[in-house]
Amino acid sequence: MKNIKLVRLTSGEEILVNVIHDMPMSITVTDPVLLIPDAGKIGFMPYMSYCEIDDMVIKKEYIMFNLEPTKDLAKQYTDMVQGTNVIQLNENNRKILV
Repeated sequence: MKNIKLVRLTSGEEILVNVIHDMPMSITVTDPVLLIPDAGKIGFMPYMSYCEIDDMVIKKEYIMFNLEPTKDLAKQYTDMVQGTNVIQLNENNRKILV
């Protein structure tokens, strides 16, 4: 997962994603995770947890910015989606992570 990006959407949502294709008009991502700020901490929640998401295409017109996250945040994200951290997504990606 070397293409981890922090994407801020025009809706104001910030998501961590693994970018698999960067095209002129869109990006295709996997493992989208919504960032939830809470009292100086950041929580993770599966993005659109009520859907099955393999790949997600985001039109660039809906992206405000697309940046590299800090190394610590990228490591936490990688550990979480690869299942090597204590805090993990459940098998249906339906639980809120704190």
